Amino acid sequence: MEAFLILFLRQARLKSLALSSLLLIPLLLLLTAGGASPLATQIAQVGPYRVLLSFYSLPRVAQSTNMTIGAATSGQQMQFSHIMLKPAPGTDSNIVAVQATPDSDNPHILDLVTTPSVRGNWFLAITINGAAGTVTGNIPIVVAGPPAIPTWLGWLIGLIPLPILLAFFWIQITGRNQQHKTTQHATAL
Repeated sequence: MEAFLILFLRQARLKSLALSSLLLIPLLLLLTAGGASPLATQIAQVGPYRVLLSFYSLPRVAQSTNMTIGAATSGQQMQFSHIMLKPAPGTDSNIVAVQATPDSDNPHILDLVTTPSVRGNWFLAITINGAAGTVTGNIPIVVAGPPAIPTWLGWLIGLIPLPILLAFFWIQITGRNQQHKTTQHATAL
């Protein structure tokens, strides 16, 4: 009877492990699919050209911003050059370099990477060469501040001193009790 129970528990454990493994596969696929689509898009007009900015990470201070730029209308071919991030009036900063590389899937789309230094309004300065000629223009971008700390992390950081403080009081109280007992024992003799 005991051998049957052990065999039953082993089979139940194996079934549970197999089910957990099967459930982890869709979870893994769900969590890794986040980079496939942009977090935000912006259509801008630069001279006669409509361009599409796709943000794969939102523009935030001191964080790398990944985006792509391409034609907003299909079939329209453009070449992008002289790309830089300029602070708008009222934003106290310097021009920030933008790293531009051709997209691996589409040669008419550029992958852009930049790290804004200050929050505020910025312009993505760009020169576009296409069928309607060469145009230089600015695309407005708003750079947000750093994200807020999550509430659970704030509480965790705030409560770190609590166990240390409780341990200190515990040591003080138990030390006094032992000292009090020692003095009572010594006076009783």
